[in-house]
Amino acid sequence: MSRLEEHNQINRLIESCILYLSVERNLSPRTLAAYRGDYLAFAASLVSPDEWKRGAGPAQRWIAESGTALSTRRRRAAALRIFYRFAEGEGAISRSISDEIDLPRARRRLPAVLRPEGIGRLLDALATSRDETPLARADAARGRALGELLYGSGGRVSEIVALDLDSINLEDGSVRLYGKGRRERLVPIGEPAVDAVRAYLDAGRTIHKETRGRGVREESDERALLLATGGARLRREAAWAIIRTAAERAGLGAEIHPHTLRHSFATHLLDGGADLRVVQELLGHADIATTQLYTHLLGSHVRDAYRKAHPRA
Repeated sequence: MSRLEEHNQINRLIESCILYLSVERNLSPRTLAAYRGDYLAFAASLVSPDEWKRGAGPAQRWIAESGTALSTRRRRAAALRIFYRFAEGEGAISRSISDEIDLPRARRRLPAVLRPEGIGRLLDALATSRDETPLARADAARGRALGELLYGSGGRVSEIVALDLDSINLEDGSVRLYGKGRRERLVPIGEPAVDAVRAYLDAGRTIHKETRGRGVREESDERALLLATGGARLRREAAWAIIRTAAERAGLGAEIHPHTLRHSFATHLLDGGADLRVVQELLGHADIATTQLYTHLLGSHVRDAYRKAHPRA
């Protein structure tokens, strides 16, 4: 096979693999874009177009020499493992190489959490209007709804900003979230979250919809629950900025972000005696080992449960 044919083959495999990941694995557009970028960058790094077929060396070298954050190197390693398995299934390589690609080891960092009083301060800051204009009051109502939904459901920020009006049932207090791989789960929310959403829907959402935003005007989204100024769906990045600004205003520091509310949700549930499997289901974790990370603050509770339940404690 000529160099041109080898070059064309790997490019065709990349696009076929991306299509497979989209249709069969149902990966998000953001993940697909990251994987496509990884595959194209890896192909561009090859000394010869067929070098990748000879073993894991080129992949290991590219991952090690990228000099990027550990999370990025882990994603690239995982992406290339998938690509090599796909190439083997397509008959492009004769032996399995994917298992030879080492996954960079990640340090398990304990998630930061806020105490309940810290959550209260953050939610109060989110609900505080910067002035008395209708738009400022609408922003405050949206901020409170955003914070209450994040802490009340334990949802990821991407799941909360993706909520549509018909994704939330205010009568029975529940939201339908779509997690990684578009896995659906129904999660209860408490009265504070229900009240905050109602307050936003009663006034704030209409103001956001009808107020012209700055800069490029995005198309309004009639289905979205949380809106940006101008009527477009609130973006993930904007939600991060809203939470961080409120945290600084509340004196909680600049390290607070939307995921802090998710961590706090899980920790407070476990601290209150919730079953680990229930918390796993609420968070949408595929692996309970991920949920177990939240038991880091619960040493005394675990010991108490052991002493009460074990016959020889």
